[in-house]
Amino acid sequence: MSFGLFYSKAEDYKLVGYSDIDWCRDIDDRKSTSRYVFFMGDTAFTWLLKKQTIVTLSTCEAEYVAASWCVCHAIWLRNLLSKMKLKQLAATVIQVDNKSTIELEKNPVNHERSKHIDVRFHFIRDHVKEGNVELVHVASRDQVADIFTKPLPKVLLDKCKKMIGMMDGRSI
Repeated sequence: MSFGLFYSKAEDYKLVGYSDIDWCRDIDDRKSTSRYVFFMGDTAFTWLLKKQTIVTLSTCEAEYVAASWCVCHAIWLRNLLSKMKLKQLAATVIQVDNKSTIELEKNPVNHERSKHIDVRFHFIRDHVKEGNVELVHVASRDQVADIFTKPLPKVLLDKCKKMIGMMDGRSI
C-alpha cells in the first residue's frame, strides 16, 4: 500500500519505450498478451497490458504486433509532447527483447518467412525510415515491461520496481 511512483524534475525529458509479450499465454484461445511501458526521465508514466486480437504463429509475429502497438502509442505521445512544447527531436527508442522482430523491421527480404503477418503491422518500417522511432534490442533480464504480466522472482521483481521508479513512500 505504501509503494508508488515518484516523479521528480528532470532536465532531459527523453521518451523511451519498452515492448514485450507473453506468447500464447491464454490456454483457452492461445492469444498472446502485449505490454508496453513508456518513460520520460527515470519514471514510468504510461503503460498498457492487452490481449492480442489475433492468434500469432510465432513469438516473432507476436512481438511484432506488440511493437506495432507500441510504435503507434509512441507517435501519439510524440505529437502530444510536441503540443506541450516538449518536442522529441531524436527518434524514440523502443526496447524489444526479440532480435527477429528487429530484423523483420529492418529487412523486408524476410518477406517469405513473414508474409503471413498482416500488412497493418508493417507501418513500423515507415516510422523507422522517417526517424520517429528506433527498435533496439534489450536483454530479457532488463525488459522492464515484464513487471506488468509475468510472475517474477523476487530479485527481478525488485529490479523492475526500481527501473520503473517505484518506491516505498515510507522511505521518502
